[in-house]
Amino acid sequence: MNTQIKNNNQVILNLISWCVSIIPITLIFSNAISDIIVVTASLFFIFISIKKNNWNWLNESWIKICIIIYFWLIITSFFAYDKELALSRSITWIRFIIFAASLQFLFLNKKEFKNRILICAFVALVYVNLEMFIEYFTGSSLYSKIRVNFFDSLPFSGGYQTRISGPFKDAPKSGIYLAYFIFPTILGFAKLLKIKFSENISSFFIIFFIVINLFLIYISGHRASILSFIISLFLILLFVFFKKKKITTIFIIVFLSINVVLYKSNLIQNHKLRINNLVTKTLLEIKDYSNSAYGSLSLTAFKMFKTHPIFGVGLKNYRVACEKVEFLSEGHLGSDYGVSPWQGHYSKELKRHFEATCSSHPHNLYLTWLAETGFIGFLLFTLLLFITAKNIYKYKKNITNEIIAFSIVISLIPKLLPMMPSLNFFSNWNSICFWLLIGWLFSFLPKNKKLQ
Repeated sequence: MNTQIKNNNQVILNLISWCVSIIPITLIFSNAISDIIVVTASLFFIFISIKKNNWNWLNESWIKICIIIYFWLIITSFFAYDKELALSRSITWIRFIIFAASLQFLFLNKKEFKNRILICAFVALVYVNLEMFIEYFTGSSLYSKIRVNFFDSLPFSGGYQTRISGPFKDAPKSGIYLAYFIFPTILGFAKLLKIKFSENISSFFIIFFIVINLFLIYISGHRASILSFIISLFLILLFVFFKKKKITTIFIIVFLSINVVLYKSNLIQNHKLRINNLVTKTLLEIKDYSNSAYGSLSLTAFKMFKTHPIFGVGLKNYRVACEKVEFLSEGHLGSDYGVSPWQGHYSKELKRHFEATCSSHPHNLYLTWLAETGFIGFLLFTLLLFITAKNIYKYKKNITNEIIAFSIVISLIPKLLPMMPSLNFFSNWNSICFWLLIGWLFSFLPKNKKLQ
């Protein structure tokens, strides 16, 4: 009887492990399915912990601080403008922490599980690449065409002039998705190719996909993802240069040569002016940040922090609070950033006087924590980052020897820079991407005792 139960648990473990592995794919099509997998994996992990009476994973320092953060988020919800909204988000936030822990201790604690998620991530990446190219040349992705022809759904595309969304309904998501997963996936898969074939094939594979995805992130129109990609690539090349100067030099020469040829050719003739405008616009915004769209959203967030320094305005309440009179400020007429994209979240009466610098979130990671969780929440989050950085430094040898773990660190660094525009840290889609990478990263670190 015990053997049968054990076998049943193993079957369930393998099934859920497969579900976890396909999250990079489900993230493309459905937030709901991805979230269901996260919740299922978290509940099964708790079940295994109860059954084995093994709670060693709670001794992890990053989990301890996350639990403290969790209770603080619930406390701040009682002081939020929209308490129901804040509580609904804060109470369920714990699932991401348990999910990341389940990856570290259970679902990614075997090499075959790690290879499985790597292959699924590669399949997802190739699919996104193909869909973006299809939209680039035909005007809409294959997924959009299927939805229109077989499910009587409305078509979708980038929606922002020449932005390319691929299989995503929101154009920026395509670039953000690639920036999250490109380096762990490509470099991890290249390692498999190197083992099975040769280093030359592996190197060609890396150069090919990096050039392709740089172009695709660019046509997604998301500047933060372009910058994130470039920063990550620079850090990787800098690291490799100190180990293999010759290989790095060759890679840089080949990479730059390909990009120069592409820029000079007719293939991107229509994009040259846009590239120049993109660079010019970005430099102007950096130079005069306080008067930029992002600067005004940041100012609104800082006003919220000053008004509610201890508890903040509540989780996911920036969009609610930014309509209050005390937080309104002169916006940017004609910039398309002055009004919240969420219908009903601005006062039409006040709009007659000035545009509210209001949106669904401040578009800045640290200001989100300051505005919505107060100084204590901000302090706890920075402590979490410090503990994570400390663990990475402690096990730096393990991480640098594991190309996937190293690539995850490099991919997350740009997203944690203070001035980098970001998605809402507490949105489901972004949270799943972030905590999936965190759990994947920690699965490479030594553990005192794994949950088998």
